[in-house]
Amino acid sequence: MKKNIKFIIAIFLIVIVMTIFINKKEGFHEDEMFSYGSSNYKYDNVYRQYGKMDEVNTLLTTKVISSNLGETVKNFKYYFLDNPEEKEKIIKQIEESEVPIWRTSDEAKEYLNIDKEDILNYPMVYYNQLRDVHPPLFYFLVHTASIVFYGHFSKYIIFIINIIFLILSCISLKKIMEKLNKKHLELPAILLYGLSMGAISTVMFQRMYMVLTFFVLEFLAINLDIINNNYDIDKRTWIKLGIITILGFLTQYYFCIIAVLIALIIFINIIRKKDKNKAIKYIFNYMKIAIIGLLIFPFSIQHIFFSYRGVSSFGIEENYFGRLKEYIELIGYSFSIPTILLIVVILLLIGMILYNLIKSKTKIKTQHLILTIPFGLFIILIAKIAPAQRVNDSLRYIMCVLPIITIVFLMMIDSTIKNKKHIEIIFSSLIIVLSIYGLITSKPMFLYEGYNKYIEIANTYKDDKFVFIGNTVFNQIQNMQEFAIYSESMILNETQIDVLANDEKIKQTDEFILSIKKYLGAENLLNEVLEKTGFQSYEILLDDTGDVSCIIYKIKREK
Repeated sequence: MKKNIKFIIAIFLIVIVMTIFINKKEGFHEDEMFSYGSSNYKYDNVYRQYGKMDEVNTLLTTKVISSNLGETVKNFKYYFLDNPEEKEKIIKQIEESEVPIWRTSDEAKEYLNIDKEDILNYPMVYYNQLRDVHPPLFYFLVHTASIVFYGHFSKYIIFIINIIFLILSCISLKKIMEKLNKKHLELPAILLYGLSMGAISTVMFQRMYMVLTFFVLEFLAINLDIINNNYDIDKRTWIKLGIITILGFLTQYYFCIIAVLIALIIFINIIRKKDKNKAIKYIFNYMKIAIIGLLIFPFSIQHIFFSYRGVSSFGIEENYFGRLKEYIELIGYSFSIPTILLIVVILLLIGMILYNLIKSKTKIKTQHLILTIPFGLFIILIAKIAPAQRVNDSLRYIMCVLPIITIVFLMMIDSTIKNKKHIEIIFSSLIIVLSIYGLITSKPMFLYEGYNKYIEIANTYKDDKFVFIGNTVFNQIQNMQEFAIYSESMILNETQIDVLANDEKIKQTDEFILSIKKYLGAENLLNEVLEKTGFQSYEILLDDTGDVSCIIYKIKREK
């Protein structure tokens, strides 16, 4: 205990910082809302404007699923295997009959909260994820944590998951520095990563990237053991490697890129040792690991090779070097380092890597390769294949390599210093100063400060009808907290204003609340709403230019 007191204090300080910022988080990215809905909602993984289920789930519940298992199998075979044209015909009929409806606050709460009857309903979570483009492990964790908050939506559900995996990641960082024979850099590494804007943003972002970071670090740690043991991999190591590889794969598919690149370096070194049997065993064992992972979640094949987020995403990005520059700037932001200085550091790092590869012993060379090549190539590939996002959102795709950047940066600086006597305290002190500078001059992403104004308006007018106009394919779920407050909400896209013209509930009310996403051109849509409904005046309750960016109006019948 006494031996690890510095480490415990560092973790305690990091958790305090994270707790301060989670209390500043007010709103959510739509993907964060999806984390809760896909983990806890049995009807669908997106909150729909037409009802509880989309066309496929409606087909399944009305035509396929029966209380009799044999009948269910027979129906599934009929529609999905033998008569797909009939399936498509029914889906089209359902789609054509869909009209936006009023949805209650209880229905919105049902999307975010776990129902009593769905506690430990992991098949529901699994099914929701096979229809998504991500594997299920993170959603299993969210579903499990939601049980503790049964009946209540809370930002602390995923925050707790992220904090646990942040602490585990710091423990992995400590192990990695030990395996690199850099114990004097353990504390600086934990502080530099844990107090960085990048780590804080990772914890604030309620998605799977903190969990992914831990599995990346553990995978790296095991492979460093393999190098240190001269590539003699015993059964226990293979079991550990298999478990971490499968769990990483089931968390986020980008884990596979890092795993393949690291495994390739290890395999090349085994080949160089001219040990044919060891090389064959290495490939064979990884094949077994891959098969187990695919048996657990075979739908990953469709996700990886045929979805818009998979292999098909190669070649879609025209402005590649612009994206790469964006990621370099995000790394600078993550560690509160100006971009110019970061580029200088990268150039120095490349030079020092080349020098060490020439001068170092074989084991040290491989360690340097495994710490730099896979993660450098990962960033280069991500700039090509990751979906184009708003600039801030793109950070998510490199969150998992931020601690590795920490390790490499510290090792680069350390290699220039001969006297290591007081290096731990000097580095730690400088990092705390740098972190304080970062906390003063910047702030983490994904806080969505200002969304409390939306909540205040919703609570004030909760008995009024609420009409939301936005991108109704997916992005409407960013405003789920409002839907959970207003007694009834109708979600429309910009082509569906006609629905309001003949709506009986609109005809019977003297006022309603209207929220329009600003990027749609709010003024024109407002005028169309007034024209179609016959309402004559409005009052602007909120004109937000922040991350949520809506204009909220109170629409009144008389001037």
